[in-house]
Amino acid sequence: MHTQTIFELSQEAERLLQLSLHNLLALKKMPAAELDETNISGAAQNKNVLPLHFSARGVEAQEATLQNELRKITRLEMVLAIVGTMKAGKSTTINAIVGTEVLPNRNRPMTALPTLIRHTPGQKEPVLHFSHVGPIDALAQQLQTRLFNYDRDKLAQKIEIDRDMDSLLARIAQGDAFDKHYLGAQPIFHCLKSLNDLVRLSKALGVDFPFSAYAAIEHIPVIEVEFVHLAGLESNLGQLTLLDTPGPNEAGQPHLQKMLSEQLARASAVLAVMDYTQLKSISDEEVRQAISAVGRSVPLYALVNKFDQKDRNSDDEHQVRALISGTLMKGNITPTQIYPVSSMWGYLANRARHELQKKGRLPDPNDQPWVQDFAEAALGRRWRMADLDDTEHIRHAADLLWQDSLFELPIRNLLHAAHANASLYALRSASHKLLNYTQSAREYLDFRYQGLTVAYEQLEQNIARLEEDMTLLRTSQARVRDEVDHEVEEALAAAEIFINGQQFEIVEAIDAWFHDGQLMAMASESQADLRLDERLSPGQLVLEDEGQAQIALSKMRSACETILLAAQERISRELALRFDELENTLTRSLNDAMRPIETRIKAELSHAGFRARISFPAFQPSTLNFNARTLFNNVIAPEETSAAQASRIGGVRETVSRWLNNPNWGWDDYVATRTRYVIDLGTLHKKLTAHVAHFCEQIRKALSAQVDVSVTAGMATFFAEFSQSLSGLQESLRGSMAIRQQNESSVSALRRHLLHCIRTAHWIHEDARLLRDDIQTLFAAEQP
Repeated sequence: MHTQTIFELSQEAERLLQLSLHNLLALKKMPAAELDETNISGAAQNKNVLPLHFSARGVEAQEATLQNELRKITRLEMVLAIVGTMKAGKSTTINAIVGTEVLPNRNRPMTALPTLIRHTPGQKEPVLHFSHVGPIDALAQQLQTRLFNYDRDKLAQKIEIDRDMDSLLARIAQGDAFDKHYLGAQPIFHCLKSLNDLVRLSKALGVDFPFSAYAAIEHIPVIEVEFVHLAGLESNLGQLTLLDTPGPNEAGQPHLQKMLSEQLARASAVLAVMDYTQLKSISDEEVRQAISAVGRSVPLYALVNKFDQKDRNSDDEHQVRALISGTLMKGNITPTQIYPVSSMWGYLANRARHELQKKGRLPDPNDQPWVQDFAEAALGRRWRMADLDDTEHIRHAADLLWQDSLFELPIRNLLHAAHANASLYALRSASHKLLNYTQSAREYLDFRYQGLTVAYEQLEQNIARLEEDMTLLRTSQARVRDEVDHEVEEALAAAEIFINGQQFEIVEAIDAWFHDGQLMAMASESQADLRLDERLSPGQLVLEDEGQAQIALSKMRSACETILLAAQERISRELALRFDELENTLTRSLNDAMRPIETRIKAELSHAGFRARISFPAFQPSTLNFNARTLFNNVIAPEETSAAQASRIGGVRETVSRWLNNPNWGWDDYVATRTRYVIDLGTLHKKLTAHVAHFCEQIRKALSAQVDVSVTAGMATFFAEFSQSLSGLQESLRGSMAIRQQNESSVSALRRHLLHCIRTAHWIHEDARLLRDDIQTLFAAEQP
């Protein structure tokens, strides 16, 4: 990397950021229409409503973004934001990336405040800096007053008072303040756990937590530590920092969604931590929506955690990448940037290798519970029979566990690359933020300037026509609703026909297995006596030996599983394709219905001299999750039984009972332990057929309910955002009218001011575009 070139580009980025901030300050001083904050609060992040970017709140948000980029440029800091739901294993993933435990891991939300983890070469022991601690101490004083006469039993009904919460309550009662620095893992854990418990306690006591005081990235806690995987690597220009973000609704705090969006928008890149076992859950979808709101200006990567829970019936790496890239993220991420991993295995392997390198042996497993977790993962359930003092054997087991975690690839492709090119990531982030700002500023300023050049009467007419357009929008919404309902009805009817066909094929396959020569061949192989039913239904299978009965049942289980798994794959794949097509059809229907209104508005404004930009919001149908794959996986997953049960029918009952979704149903009804062992095939066959019908009916009901909810929510969001777009244009025109009522000299001065700001924004945009191109050229040169 060329040091001089990086230095010159950073100087140029700093100049453009300073100039943009100065231009933004000039915009703040201009008279503008007062937008109704209560009406626009839900659309604060909507990029389609241009004037919202320059309301009082919008200007503050843009100023904070530019200031954040300026801070990163002065340090050449690449900030990699980590986002994920509570159960996705975000803290464990961060610990695995860092190579040592820097974040506590509890089975509750642990990121009430964003936290930075900065790679600091030579800093072996983690240290937390919390310089902006004043608002937390002020909160503690408020809580102390509130708790003075508060009934503890009443408090216990609102929140769980565990050992950590009890310690926090004692700390508040004593008036102990938070420190500004914490050295070592345990003090850091205690500080972060206390902060998160403060959020829970504040909510229970009705006291506002000072989230707004930590909106600026320089005010949040910072952990400095050397990343194990980066130790000893050549130090380049730039600094790598991880940003641990709150989930969209952790600890029951809905406003954390806004904080998450703001933090992601200021990051240099985003790493999403997804739960392999919950890829289509509602909470996982909230994270995907927050990521999508950032846009394509921020590089996106994904770690699919808990991949160690994959079994032979689950999606493999290729299928997971395709599902996330194509279906869940709608092409916003490429498959090569998706990494299935086991964060827990990666973390445990790292920690074991660190202990072996530092102390030459593992700690006592009775003193350190993580050692037990490592030993079970690396050595198996009977790890207590192994010699944990055999250093070479344990080191080899840790290395194998690290390989099995699949963390080596993302560490090499993502972490090492981010560290080596941190300065370029910081510069690219700044250039994209500059381009986003100048594009919005130019369009907004142009619209304002045009409002001062057209006739006053024309302004009045445009405002009135926009009101008519909004009335037309409400009328069109009812008509479009009918069209959408028709599309949904046809899609569900087609799905009904498909499911009926699949049900017939499954039953036919089961019938064939019970009636053709396969059952007779199995009886012969098992040395069994097959008693046939006179009504041509399967009869009874009689075996003399208990072991042979188990073998026969195992073969039956295998045959049933083959039929069901094939059906599962067909149903899951086909329904996914069908409802992807439905989503595309609904999007086209909405756009087609709104396009006449869009054309009319643009024509009206263009005739008056305005150049308006109206873009359609994205239709979000919540991925139309029918969840058929999950239902199949749940009912046929293996389970452990008691020793007495397992000795007779273990494996078979595990699978078939769960498949039938009836734990109380067992093979004991058909296998009688007497002198001989009898399997009642007829009854088993009937129950299998009945449960296939019941299962298909569950799929039909789930489809109908989930599609209805998804489409209703998606339609409401679509029309609300389009309405906000029209309202924003209308408010901007009213602002121009208000200004036109002033004296001519004031209007002329404002025209000159606007024209100067427009030219400045244009110059910044052109220079920022050239800066982005130079950075992309350097990135291309750095690729192997």
